[in-house]
Amino acid sequence: MKKMIIGILVSMSVASSVIAITPQEILEKIDRSRAPANTFTCKLKVESLKEDSTSKVELLIRVKDAKKSLVVYQSPSSAKGRVLLMVEDNLWVYIPGTSNPIRISPQQQLMGQVSNADVARVVYSLDYQGDSVATETLGNEKTLVLKLSAKTKGAAYKSITLWVKPDSYLPLKAEFYALSGRRLKTAYYKEYKMILGALRPTLLEIHDAVQENSVTTLKYTDFTTDATPEAFYQKSYMERFSNQN
Repeated sequence: MKKMIIGILVSMSVASSVIAITPQEILEKIDRSRAPANTFTCKLKVESLKEDSTSKVELLIRVKDAKKSLVVYQSPSSAKGRVLLMVEDNLWVYIPGTSNPIRISPQQQLMGQVSNADVARVVYSLDYQGDSVATETLGNEKTLVLKLSAKTKGAAYKSITLWVKPDSYLPLKAEFYALSGRRLKTAYYKEYKMILGALRPTLLEIHDAVQENSVTTLKYTDFTTDATPEAFYQKSYMERFSNQN
């Protein structure tokens, strides 16, 4: 009986916290755990495991004012110097040896279960709106379940469901859905570390919804709040930036 009462009190406490904050406010808190500031740089290693094959890329990401991002391929050598530029909802790629950047889709696959938008956009609140929030037990842990829907052309998915800790709003799990409503993949946020004054996930483990043995990991390192010159976020600068890196 005592355990039952404690369980009811915990559920009531979680429910009251849901009422006190809107879904969009929760989403913004989640984003603050994923990105240290509106302007920052970091490194990202993407590794795709599929049956007996492994593919890897290493990227340098420069974000400015949240809405602008520059992604530079540092390895493998066959892709070194390739640049992605995302400004608002618009995304381009520059490939060394070509004359002009090419307009591409944020939904286009970069590697494994990872889309272009997954690496070029580090936060969710720019492209998604929080529609509803509820409580649910994930394993043995009480969580908030946040439903998101796309609101811009820069969104790679029709909707996302996020499971987060109710006290800290740190993300634990996410499911991503296509326009058809089909679940595409499930992601798990892992390896939380103190980075620039806050606890942040540094590993995202993504499992394909159909091919169970297909897993892609995103490993984030070297976060800084260094500012990047505004000129770097122009299409006309992409070739020059590619040559510098």
